[in-house]
Amino acid sequence: MQIMSAVQPLEGTVLVSRHGGVVAERARWQDRDVFVKTLESNDTDTVARFEHEGTVASCLNHRQLATLLARSPTQLFFSWIEGCTLRQRIENGPLPVPEALRVTAGVLQGLRQLHWQGVTHQDLKPENVLLAKSRPLADAVRIIDFGMSHARGLPLDIHQGTRMGTPHFMAPEQFRGLRGEPRSDLYSAGVLLFDCLAGFPPYEDAMGWLAGLHDDRAALPGPRSLHPLMLAAMRRDPQDRPGSAAVMLDWLSEIAAGLGVDLTAQGDSLLSS
Repeated sequence: MQIMSAVQPLEGTVLVSRHGGVVAERARWQDRDVFVKTLESNDTDTVARFEHEGTVASCLNHRQLATLLARSPTQLFFSWIEGCTLRQRIENGPLPVPEALRVTAGVLQGLRQLHWQGVTHQDLKPENVLLAKSRPLADAVRIIDFGMSHARGLPLDIHQGTRMGTPHFMAPEQFRGLRGEPRSDLYSAGVLLFDCLAGFPPYEDAMGWLAGLHDDRAALPGPRSLHPLMLAAMRRDPQDRPGSAAVMLDWLSEIAAGLGVDLTAQGDSLLSS
């Protein structure tokens, strides 16, 4: 990972998004396609979040996690991943069971590494999961966007005490402002699995659920053998969820084996076009 003191020139930029004082673009840099985040704001909190994401991402090196190639004072350079987000995939309809299981397994593999390094993502949702085009089924998932993450090794948590996350996918303890709990990410992974299989998240009134006003959940989708896992992951109390990403991944693997699904299949890609 390169650290550069000067802003880097870009070629062939294509706007991906612009919000919160940060512009995201696809571009050519040093003869390769990259995904670049550029800081455009002087707002103190925005600058702190941007620097935080760069610091966290620079420590990560795993096939299921977005790879930071370089950073300058106002730029973060990630490898460009050809494909689509999990949200875009779900918008085409619920995923077949084997595909949903493989996506979830990839997410849990990424979380296992994150948590081992003392990082919790805190904003795991379909928009922050990329599916790489033409990659083997077992290797298509990439977790992105560490701007809301909590890192145990950093001296200051810039988000402490705030409700960071996306209501449909955030755990109840996140709603209360608690951060740094790995099982919050496992809650989100359980909701992701539900969303993959149903085509929508479990709680229509997510804020009401988070506030403890109701327990009105949509019917569990997919094979019945998956239901105990989803229910456990989405428990209101983190103590009642699987103990770690590794434990949840092992449980998912056992269920997949019972359904005749090979999570390590190297056949067709998740995205065939």
